[in-house]
Amino acid sequence: MASPGAWLLFLACAFVAEIIGTMAGFGAATILTPIAILFMDVKTAIAVVACFHLFGNASRLRFFGRHIHWTAWLQFGITGVMFSLLGARMTALLSPAAVKLALALFLLLYVAGDVLWPQGARLPKTPWTLVVGGVASGFIAGLIGTGGAIRSACLLALSFPKDVYIGTSAAIALVVDGTRVPVYLAGHFIPGRMVPVVASLTVVAFAGAWLGQRLVRRVSPTAFHRFVLVILGLMGITLFIEGWHGLAATR
Repeated sequence: MASPGAWLLFLACAFVAEIIGTMAGFGAATILTPIAILFMDVKTAIAVVACFHLFGNASRLRFFGRHIHWTAWLQFGITGVMFSLLGARMTALLSPAAVKLALALFLLLYVAGDVLWPQGARLPKTPWTLVVGGVASGFIAGLIGTGGAIRSACLLALSFPKDVYIGTSAAIALVVDGTRVPVYLAGHFIPGRMVPVVASLTVVAFAGAWLGQRLVRRVSPTAFHRFVLVILGLMGITLFIEGWHGLAATR
């Protein structure tokens, strides 16, 4: 970090990202990662944001942990962890840009379908939605570093109450974070000078989760559903642009 002022700006961005991530149940890391790259090198940014994501999900469980749907957690989480390892191994074989485009199209079609046909366009409310969702989310997370959007779409399809949705999503993400953060630390991705930043992020993550849960409990179930759809749509547009530019750069 160049100066104390830059530190404060980065922490402020992390605070806003955690508020949004808590309210939507996903997205904090996706929002913060491109911002973090402006302040530090790519590997350090990925590792620092992964730690922040871990702190954020742990903080969410402080407020929503008693609402976890454990069956959904098992069905989604186990396959998610397994296939995240497979996705990480295949990063050299598949084009991340193509995967981003495919994920973007899925998200945009999902959002469009939910808006145009709210009663018939959602994913089926079966255990297979979670199992297959875990496979897809874990694989994509291992491949390009973000699988929260698919997790959100699957959990949203089951029409869980807000507290159950957020608690279960955080518990699933915590398992995935718990498998990758130690790898980053063992690889010394975070230099000693960044330790104060990581330590500060624990407080920022808790504060953002606290405010996020206060705000989300003031929102009606219908408004909450629409809010998540908006975040999914923005995620789809962002991934589409990144994927398109990535493919164009390889030509």
